[in-house]
Amino acid sequence: MASTRGMSPGAALLRTSRMFSLPAAIPSPPGNKFEIGNSRTVTEAYPTHQVITTFDSSRDRGDWGLKRPLPLKSTTGTTYPMVKVKQMDSIEQITDFASGTQHGLTLKKFQALNIPISTPSELNDPSRVLRPAQRSVFEADTDVTAFSPDQKIQEAERRWKFTGPWLAGMTPGEFKEYLTKTVRPKRAEFRKFIQKKLAAQKTEAANRELQEQAALRGDAVAAKQKPFKPESISDEEVTEYLRQLRNDNQVLYDLVGQFLDLAPLKPPQAAEARVQNSLMINLRATDSPYGARGPPITHPSAGISYLRTSAYLDNHPIYGPQKSHPPVEARVLKPRRGGLGNDAKVGVAGFVADGPLGSTHSNLKNATLMEKFDPNIEGGAKIWVNVDKATVDSTGRIQLTVNDAKATDVLIAKELIGEVSEPIFGSAPVRQQQKSFKRIAMTAERLRGRYMDSSSPSAPTMSGSSGYGLDKE
Repeated sequence: MASTRGMSPGAALLRTSRMFSLPAAIPSPPGNKFEIGNSRTVTEAYPTHQVITTFDSSRDRGDWGLKRPLPLKSTTGTTYPMVKVKQMDSIEQITDFASGTQHGLTLKKFQALNIPISTPSELNDPSRVLRPAQRSVFEADTDVTAFSPDQKIQEAERRWKFTGPWLAGMTPGEFKEYLTKTVRPKRAEFRKFIQKKLAAQKTEAANRELQEQAALRGDAVAAKQKPFKPESISDEEVTEYLRQLRNDNQVLYDLVGQFLDLAPLKPPQAAEARVQNSLMINLRATDSPYGARGPPITHPSAGISYLRTSAYLDNHPIYGPQKSHPPVEARVLKPRRGGLGNDAKVGVAGFVADGPLGSTHSNLKNATLMEKFDPNIEGGAKIWVNVDKATVDSTGRIQLTVNDAKATDVLIAKELIGEVSEPIFGSAPVRQQQKSFKRIAMTAERLRGRYMDSSSPSAPTMSGSSGYGLDKE
């Protein structure tokens, strides 16, 4: 009798285990619910539930690795097996689920672009001239979350994760609520924080004075002052220091930002910085890429792409390495209208992006398609674009930057998928292949005829060396 191989307890547990817990759902995307109306099929900006998948053979049995099988009628009607579980056990003792292909296919389409996620940058930022045009969110000096208290202060311009909110993105009501519930109860704690700062400043000033005195005496090594304790700072000193901070906006903002761990904030322009008493608020410009629009609510990549750079060459099977990446086809969702804020909108890989200028010499057709709506085009107007940059804004939405694709790149992309009937350079690959097959067939037919015609005096024999072309004559 054949013996079966034993299975370890861990392997047996994994083979018979079922999924009984899923990550908790995250809050819905922020925004005005009236912008999307009452549509029940609208796709949210980002997924809020975990999307799970299974094999086709398992889906046919309703097996998704859950506690109970899912009904076949509602899970086998889609091409891709993807569902999102809202509740593992609802009040009716059933599994509440819905289709997850909305975000699952969007992820697949975006990853097919091979575009890395970059940190946002302002066009009018003068410091971007000294930095690379696209900076990956996975750089070693910025993609760090484990900081000591001192490092948090030093790396405030590079961090993306903060415990405090971004003040510029709060509504007046949210700001008042934040002051009432979070800031005001921390007054005593803030005074202790100021005591530590004053004690450190006193210690630093005393050490500097001792060093100067040692330099005047000619001593090589200066004595060090024993650090002042925060308890040695009186309440009167703290109050007087706080009064002085009212006239130094930058120091006050830095101290409050360090205490509450606030995200960097881009200072207002000169025209916006005037207050009611006609004073100017002078703040230092921030070098943080999130100072203008706020830090992201998740990791800057949002988990949608893990590429660090797009510095690679696409190798075409016929024309070899290409100078630029292949363009993609975008659907014109809204034509361009005159006036500010009425730019064209295009759909790329499931995302809505601002349309390209469409005014170059090689893309006049794109400009025509984006200036007016043509209902006679089946499926809507489509144009070829290059996706240059992808970023994640502070609300978790993907922002794409697209430009016009070159005419040559468009022709090569169309030829590769069989949409070009005429060759681009030389002969088309299909025609070359057909000619090669025809030449091989003619040669084989001619040789076969020579062997089959045994009555011919020049017919070669199968056993002779001349039949294989080995005769010296």
